Amino acid sequence: MPLAAVVLAGGRSARMGTPKALLDFRGEPFVVSILEAIEALDLKTRVVVVGPPPDGTAVRAAIAAHDCTVVENPDVDGGPIASLRRALDALETVHPPAALVWPVDLPHIHVATIERLVEVYRRRHAPVTLPTFAARRGHPVIWDQSLFAELRSSEAATREGARAVLHAHMDQAVLVPVDDPAVTDFINTPADYERLIREINRDAY
Repeated sequence: MPLAAVVLAGGRSARMGTPKALLDFRGEPFVVSILEAIEALDLKTRVVVVGPPPDGTAVRAAIAAHDCTVVENPDVDGGPIASLRRALDALETVHPPAALVWPVDLPHIHVATIERLVEVYRRRHAPVTLPTFAARRGHPVIWDQSLFAELRSSEAATREGARAVLHAHMDQAVLVPVDDPAVTDFINTPADYERLIREINRDAY
């Protein structure tokens, strides 16, 4: 059975000052760029987690033409783990073997990087598969279904996020070195976004 893909787009975007999911990346909103990459990978079970209105309503409108399940995370102060838990709830009836979890603030990750991660997961079926660049761990993370229950119920994860579950299983994790700095390059602030746009414009020439 194919992997599921989860896009976490339900945060408050407090440091950016505007919904990151709707920022433009090569002519499309971040969230649409990520969805199109997932579609190119033929990951057919797709879940997008959005926040409450009005931001969540705007994100829903942006992805209305895409075949995905949209779930709302009302707990915008709960961090990414709150959004991930909403996604895992939505996947309960589908039972995918694993979920590739892609934060919306990383729209510039190469599709080839994701292909590599998926390839490694399908070969190894590790509890956690994640990319590294320059010896730094990055995203997206592929979580095997064997850890879904822990992600949903761990008190440590409630306090510290999914990294608490990652740390508890690091001895079983598969780290995949990739030649893609974007896996560690979160676009969180206006300065980050301006830098990304400069890099896009520079690469266009």
